[in-house]
Amino acid sequence: MIFRSRYRYLIIFLIFAILTPLLFWSSAHFTRQQGLTELAADAENDLMLFARQLGQRLIGYDHLSGSISTSRQILAALRNPHDKVLASTVNQYLEALNEEVHASAIYVMDLEGNTLAASNWRLEKSFVGKNYGFRPYFKLAIEGLTGRDVAVGATSGVLGYYVARPVLDDDQIVGVVVVKVTLDEMRLLFADLDLRLLVADRDGVIFLASHDSWRFQTLRPVTSSKHEAIRQVRRYGDEPLRLWPIKEVEDWNGVSKLVILDDGEEYLSQATLLLSRGWEMHVFKPTHEVDEQIYFAMVVSGLVSALALLLVLFLMQRYDYLQDLREAAIHDFLTGLYTRRYMQDAARAQISRINRGQINNFSAAMIDIDHFKRVNDQYGHRAGDQVLRAVGKAISSEIRRGDIPVRYGGEEFLVIINTHSDCDASQTVRRILGRIKTMHFRGAIRKLNITASAGIAHYQTDETLEDLLHRADELLYRAKQDGRDRFYDDECEKLKEIQ
Repeated sequence: MIFRSRYRYLIIFLIFAILTPLLFWSSAHFTRQQGLTELAADAENDLMLFARQLGQRLIGYDHLSGSISTSRQILAALRNPHDKVLASTVNQYLEALNEEVHASAIYVMDLEGNTLAASNWRLEKSFVGKNYGFRPYFKLAIEGLTGRDVAVGATSGVLGYYVARPVLDDDQIVGVVVVKVTLDEMRLLFADLDLRLLVADRDGVIFLASHDSWRFQTLRPVTSSKHEAIRQVRRYGDEPLRLWPIKEVEDWNGVSKLVILDDGEEYLSQATLLLSRGWEMHVFKPTHEVDEQIYFAMVVSGLVSALALLLVLFLMQRYDYLQDLREAAIHDFLTGLYTRRYMQDAARAQISRINRGQINNFSAAMIDIDHFKRVNDQYGHRAGDQVLRAVGKAISSEIRRGDIPVRYGGEEFLVIINTHSDCDASQTVRRILGRIKTMHFRGAIRKLNITASAGIAHYQTDETLEDLLHRADELLYRAKQDGRDRFYDDECEKLKEIQ
């Protein structure tokens, strides 16, 4: 016998010794997959949010440049480039306009790329008189297109986003209007977001990033010819444009990638394109939270294994415990009244005894607190719970031994009442509603007055419990419709209003 007992214990421990590592591996694998899936969804949401915000901001500058290009003052200055009065007027116009739109600068160039007027005409590093004909945005605008570019200012040395529009005079291009916005304005879009993000141009050069150290690095190698082309247009000044140190670990799901950044940490990365500008945007979400989830899952797996072992060893104790819980489940935890499930079994037993002639009869009284939703809305759910407990006590205090008080659901109660005459149930319900009406509370609801409505249905031979409760509920509904604070009884008196 001892040998067999030891053998069973040995088998149990061997099973757990095999299953526990498998449980650890499966929980870690599932948790990692689930965590990365949720992280990828968060990354996609952040990416789309920022892409939408950035796109809307850029479109705003497109509209602004288009609107300025139609200005009559600017057209007059381009027709008369040597008129200093016109140039002064346009300078002041651009200066006032820039104060409203908060751009970095707004300026006007002739067909040679010479700046005739600018919003920063008062500054020491004014654009007026400077030639920017070498800029790609100017070359596109002079061809009748919208020129867009990111570059370090040749005069200011400040990195910015440029939008250029041609100025037309009877369908003839006579000049170009440019709006420059510093990238600090765009960084405000994600300044409050806890994420790592970058935007790179069509050549892979990072120009906008949550970390300043990432700027002017490249996502991929730049050929010498491409580097020379960038230098010719002075897009990024004298920046060396080194390759950004990022290491791809895994192509996780075809959309997201796991990468190691320059801080040595692992991140989940997603990217999207702004097709109209040729930019690419990347967002990086740290995976350390997933690692924490895996660690937690391993701990939980260990606890589950230990608990499972204890469950096997103490099966009978667990069975007794469940029996105790089942017994406790017959009472509602908030009011202490019987539960709906217990009521169904007890009421059907009552019906069976009536049909056998063992007891007289019984009635079902459906009781509902009037305007209970207002209590929750005005005072909160804690106050609502206080009212429910008080109503439960009021019901329990007014019924007789053998009656069954039930928390039927929400603010609705049910009392199964043993009756010897037709009016027994009415008298009981009258007392209950009267007690509810005189209840007093403390605290924030001390001035609260509670009333209730009820419907009483008497059991009829061969009637089902569901039919009985349905009739009681209909009578309750009628009492509610007729003004509340009253009850209907289908046998004793048709209407009882609490005075």
